Amino acid sequence: MSGGALQALAEAKGILPEWHDLAGQLHAISPETQRALLAAMGVAAASEAEAAASLAAHQERQAARRLPEDLVVTAGRQIRLPLAGPVDWRLELDGGEAQEGRAEEEIVLTPPAGMHRLAVGNESCLVIAAPTQAPGVADVLGRPRAWGVTAALYGLCSARNLGVGDYADLAMAATQLAELRADFIGINPVHARGVACDGVSPYTPSCRTAFEPRHIAVDAVPGYAASARTQQLLRDNAERLAAARQAALVDYAAAETLGTQALRMLFADFECTPGGAAEAFAAWRRGDDGRAVEWFALFEAISRKHGADWRGWPEALQHVDSPAVRAFATDHAAEVRYHAWLQWLAARQIAAAQAAARDAGMGLGLYLDLAVGVRPGGVDTWSAPACFAEGASLGAPPDAFNPLGQNWALAPFNPTGLRAAAYRPFVAMLRAAMTHAGIVRIDHILGVRRSFWVPQDGAPGGYVSYPQEPLLALIRLEAWRAGCVVVGEDLGSVPPGLRERLAEAGLLGCAVTQFEKENHRFRPPAAYHQTTLASFGTHDTPTLRGWWSGWDIDRRHEINGNDAAAREAEQGERAAARRGLAQLLHDEGLAPEGLDPAASPPEADDAVADAVHRLLARAGSSLVAVQLDDALGSLEQQNLPGTTDEHPNWRRRYPIDVDALAGHPGLTFLSALFSSPASPTTSPEET
Repeated sequence: MSGGALQALAEAKGILPEWHDLAGQLHAISPETQRALLAAMGVAAASEAEAAASLAAHQERQAARRLPEDLVVTAGRQIRLPLAGPVDWRLELDGGEAQEGRAEEEIVLTPPAGMHRLAVGNESCLVIAAPTQAPGVADVLGRPRAWGVTAALYGLCSARNLGVGDYADLAMAATQLAELRADFIGINPVHARGVACDGVSPYTPSCRTAFEPRHIAVDAVPGYAASARTQQLLRDNAERLAAARQAALVDYAAAETLGTQALRMLFADFECTPGGAAEAFAAWRRGDDGRAVEWFALFEAISRKHGADWRGWPEALQHVDSPAVRAFATDHAAEVRYHAWLQWLAARQIAAAQAAARDAGMGLGLYLDLAVGVRPGGVDTWSAPACFAEGASLGAPPDAFNPLGQNWALAPFNPTGLRAAAYRPFVAMLRAAMTHAGIVRIDHILGVRRSFWVPQDGAPGGYVSYPQEPLLALIRLEAWRAGCVVVGEDLGSVPPGLRERLAEAGLLGCAVTQFEKENHRFRPPAAYHQTTLASFGTHDTPTLRGWWSGWDIDRRHEINGNDAAAREAEQGERAAARRGLAQLLHDEGLAPEGLDPAASPPEADDAVADAVHRLLARAGSSLVAVQLDDALGSLEQQNLPGTTDEHPNWRRRYPIDVDALAGHPGLTFLSALFSSPASPTTSPEET
């Protein structure tokens, strides 16, 4: 009885009883894992008696409901909700209006697009009325295909930045690439990492609704031109800045030190300078956007005093709605206002980058990335703790490359808490990115159906299911509101049918050439599905030249102790894959002169790289992305998964200034290639 209660409770809370790994092997979840994951959700199940009591309470709540917890409908289409009557009902629309009536046997509604609240008596449910599909490339552009470039924002170089790429560099890069007829520029996530956090990975944010202030362009801040002392600060550090701008790797600490000094000076001037900018900031702070980041600004102020992880703060400050937090906000109002001002600046500069991209001719503009999770001790978990799991991390199950599995040290959404909050944190995350983007990529889109949780207590991990249809409906709804194309990163162990469901919902998947093979035989890109974004690699994979040479394999073994036999075996596999790609180039009539598939060279020269890009240009995908590293001929990759300090992850700078991109031979070649009449990414009107 009690053992059955634990199993039933786990399944009721969405913990999957079993799962298949990439090799097809079936794994059954253990009671130890069930208890650990239930605890992470805040569900009591430490003993069999607790599990039985929690199950009974859950079943009682469900039995008492007359309305579903949430209802997904097609916007503008009539629905009939059977309900034993007679009952009085009221539909509160998200625009502020309301509809109401009395039903005998069913409630008949035709909700417009939006997130509404249906109430019957003292019970209510969320009604998500969404289009059936998110906007496609053709819906936004008026043509079915487009191409663009993906880059690392931090790696963008210029003669005016502080040694780390900033939002003004992004605007210039977009303008330059627009000259080459690219329709988008993709960058790493620009979520805020936290002022007190010394990590540099853009995929471990503190907050996914706030922007990273470290990328603010100091010389584009209102008042900079009139701030003699800020300009003098930069002149006094001219030698240091020159070294940072010429370095191969980003020196985050140096850039942040100087940037913070400059921004503090500019804020002090801003505080005592009335005028249009001050009025605009005040109005922004009173509006929806400003209120949305108020908790973030407060958290930043507290973290400067007590550290980056709120779980180590004084107990009274660990609770967002406590009197101590309100008192801190009052006592440190200027500091809170400073961090709100930084968010205002970041949002303005990202919006300016998108405007520059579109004004220069890009059809889509910015392609922004949403990270899969947040730091457990960051802003998001502090401001909405019930919406996140506590005591478990996102990760991946064991596989051939990671026999112990992966722990990403990121807090997952708690499905129960997220639903109880009407999905507000999820929607806020989408809106923050979609407001300023033509394309948004959702990292690990598999998480709309299930995510792998790794308990902190050492128990084995397991999969937790999510409310797929409400989450997909919200993505579709917000994408339509913003006029934004959505790309879901669907790599890895994909549940059966999920890719098809994503395509039905209008979300693009990913076709990564490095992975589009079986037994070393590569699938021709022309066969890639239209509902995909095609690319040779990603930020987590080798560059084109690095893949061809096996640079990543050598580097990983250098770091991990150089197991000669394993290294040789992996390089043998890569050589076989290299021959397979060379064979595809030959079969497609794209092989450069002298390329023998049976004896392909160990390094890719410009001719080979050009041939691979010609192959990619034939992709049947709606979008094609070329990494800036590949366009510039780089060997090293931006991130080497499985490493932290052993490899300069998230630090590599590009060997060219942003204002010279339009003249680089590698990029002009790509422009001619993707803009030619024969390219699928060119519409008849453009030829």
